Amino acid sequence: MKYSYPDNIRLSVEPQEFNRNSSKEILQYAVGGLLYMPATKNIADVILNKTHPEYKSICLDLEDAIGDDTVTQAEECLKTNLTRIKDAVDSHAISINDVPLIFIRVRTPDHFKHIIDVCGTELFSIITGFNFPKFDKTNCDAYIKAFMNMQSKCKTELYFMPIIESKNVMYSQRRMDQLLYLQNKLSEVSDHVLNIRVGATDFCNLFGIRRSIRDSIYDQKVIADCFADVINIFARNYVCSGPVWEYFDSNGTPGLWSEGLKNELRLDKLNGFFGKTCIHPQQLPIIAESNIVSYENYQDAINILGMSDGLIGVQKGYKDNKMNEVKTHTNWAKKIVGRAVIYGVFEEEKETSII
Repeated sequence: MKYSYPDNIRLSVEPQEFNRNSSKEILQYAVGGLLYMPATKNIADVILNKTHPEYKSICLDLEDAIGDDTVTQAEECLKTNLTRIKDAVDSHAISINDVPLIFIRVRTPDHFKHIIDVCGTELFSIITGFNFPKFDKTNCDAYIKAFMNMQSKCKTELYFMPIIESKNVMYSQRRMDQLLYLQNKLSEVSDHVLNIRVGATDFCNLFGIRRSIRDSIYDQKVIADCFADVINIFARNYVCSGPVWEYFDSNGTPGLWSEGLKNELRLDKLNGFFGKTCIHPQQLPIIAESNIVSYENYQDAINILGMSDGLIGVQKGYKDNKMNEVKTHTNWAKKIVGRAVIYGVFEEEKETSII
């Protein structure tokens, strides 16, 4: 699969194809807009009939998106859907390239082990990984141990994405101890950590606050303060994904919801986040387009990486309007090129990329 756009969006560099077997360097950016849906949804029909090609990465949720009384039903539905998709891939009815990146959000470490028993590791050959909610000092060891035990029995590479959203991390009295502990534990299994994710709604709930359609999460200082610490600890080694935007229009009508999403995407990137948790399909094209790299940024990035032979330390940027310096801009340049591979690069006259 690969990202595609309306005809009015013209690119100078086209997106490349990817699937769950692509390298981590590709997949960490390809997650992009991760669409959450209840695990009770009949996603097999969607994938087999190719009715929603815009679904590039999805999360089948066994936690908040379903009621506590429907967990068993959701687990059976999950197993049925994964079985149908795997059978279709194995019989060549569809290709693995037709299957979006699939993640499963479990409830707890014990629930994760239960899902392994319910589904069996063979079904995991068509998924990309798992989301671990409320990831903190109280459960990270159990999550990691269960994951590595499962991975040892699988023939294919799998990943997990910890979701930092518990009160143990939010409250400033405990935060740095928690984050440093998590960073140390994740460093031992970093090859399997695809993204670090954050939970805005869980954090807001602790204080009884909620951003309006006119505000961004960065206007809520107590939440933004926590996000800054997450970036400080993790962004050097991982892609950190931005929080959910709660607003949408079921009919897709542009309005305040889409302008608010675009603004928050801009602020996400400005603050070091990349990608977004989605709760409605209408959010997906906005997020994907926001990830297209501007022509100017792409030219600067490849020039900076070309300067890394040590012969040149600094030079004027593309359009002669900025300083490009190897020692201070190389990490930025690598991220830009990583995004360009998955999302493409605008033609020069289409300078609309957010950052």
